[in-house]
Amino acid sequence: MAAHRRPPVVHVTWQRHAGRAVEIAEALGGAPVHVYMPALSRKPLVPVRYVLSALATAAALVRARPRAVIVTNPPVFPGLVVAAYCAVTRTRFLLDSHPGSFGVKGNVVSRKLLGVTRWLARRSSGVMVTVDHYVRLVQTWGARGLVVHEAPPSWTIGPPQRGPRPRVLFVCVYSEDEPVHEVVEAARLLPDVDVAITGDLRRRPAGLGERAPANVDFVGFLGQKDYLAEIARADVVVSLTTEPTSIMRSAYEAVYALRPLVVSDWPALNEVFPYGHATANEASALAAAISAALEDAPHVQESALVAQRERWEAQLAALREALGLTRA
Repeated sequence: MAAHRRPPVVHVTWQRHAGRAVEIAEALGGAPVHVYMPALSRKPLVPVRYVLSALATAAALVRARPRAVIVTNPPVFPGLVVAAYCAVTRTRFLLDSHPGSFGVKGNVVSRKLLGVTRWLARRSSGVMVTVDHYVRLVQTWGARGLVVHEAPPSWTIGPPQRGPRPRVLFVCVYSEDEPVHEVVEAARLLPDVDVAITGDLRRRPAGLGERAPANVDFVGFLGQKDYLAEIARADVVVSLTTEPTSIMRSAYEAVYALRPLVVSDWPALNEVFPYGHATANEASALAAAISAALEDAPHVQESALVAQRERWEAQLAALREALGLTRA
């Protein structure tokens, strides 16, 4: 019987979507550990879910015996499991800390538990963050910060096939920082453009569907296959936030899919997406940016993709160094 091969790294996540963990782990030659229990997602059951998730995570780490671990934060609790495992096994780990882990984007729980994140950061080999602001912050904690965004996906999507009406995709989960009302009003200013909006309809603001114009299509929560189909249908992808430190995964996906991108006008986003159409989170500005993006030439998206791939290669090298990994 063949000996069990220890993966160089596993990426642990308790979040609903594991795409980031899958892609980063695979780029490093490793595998994800995705622990999510939708049957226990109601608030009264969250403590039970966390206990069971902690046990499942510990068991997965013991089985895999990885040489290094990355763990997504928030929530902070899988980080505690990973820190305990790595202390016992003398294994390096990185925190993959999204902006919400620092208490922004309305994450009250993470704000209250910021001391735990700080404690974990000091025991880690590094903290993966979105922007230099958080690099400097974790350095004040005595930890190392690394700016790491999104690995190339395994999927590919062909060029847009413009239909009789242009189609725009606003990638949304109805988070506090997403200006969905403004997108709906921008659609009202563009009656000849169809605007699809993703996101679980149970989280959609009350009355928004009834007030929306006829060219807005609330497509609901999409699984991976349907989500990629929506990107393929889109002539433009819109990715917006009111949080200046957020670097949205959907914006990266737009570039990887060679789709024109409309993105919120924040310094960090302008630096990461120099070929995107920066806009204020306001209806008339959004409508103007969408109209401009619909006129993009294909070579613009090709240049954006080259720049994004080069950035990722540099970030991947920094990840390998922080985790103590060498190329096979």
